[in-house]
Amino acid sequence: MRNQNVFLKMMTALALMFLVVSSATRVEAARNYDLNPEQIEAAVEEYFASLGSLDVQRFVNNFAADGVFEDPVGTPPIQGTQAIGAYYEAVTAPFGEIKPYIQEVIVGGQEAIVNWKLKLKTKTGKVIFIDGMGVFKFNQQGKLQSVREFWDLAAFLAQLES
Repeated sequence: MRNQNVFLKMMTALALMFLVVSSATRVEAARNYDLNPEQIEAAVEEYFASLGSLDVQRFVNNFAADGVFEDPVGTPPIQGTQAIGAYYEAVTAPFGEIKPYIQEVIVGGQEAIVNWKLKLKTKTGKVIFIDGMGVFKFNQQGKLQSVREFWDLAAFLAQLES
């Protein structure tokens, strides 16, 4: 008899838990995003256009003041627009031309993953190609909160030095 009472109490508790969980709504599902997919794609396009412009201020304008840039992932992250600008200026210094090619943009929420290619031409005329992917996270104002770029640094350096 006692086992039946314990069993009934457990089943009742389980049924109540099921009712509560099944009637609950997910908090994430109710969230309204400030940027729509078209705005995120446009922001990604501006990021790559600014990369190719060789204009430090234009590139930095894409980022939130406290934005984080990992380029490539595995190297120390760079935080803040001043540090990102200094990095961009140093990295682009050897190049007279950078042509970005966006292959695909997939948007989810306030983020996008981008498959891209770069054609870089040094000031001495050497042409280098890089293939990569980036993960872009945007804040509510449409600025980049973080960018994580995945590409092969060793292969890039080998092309640069050959």
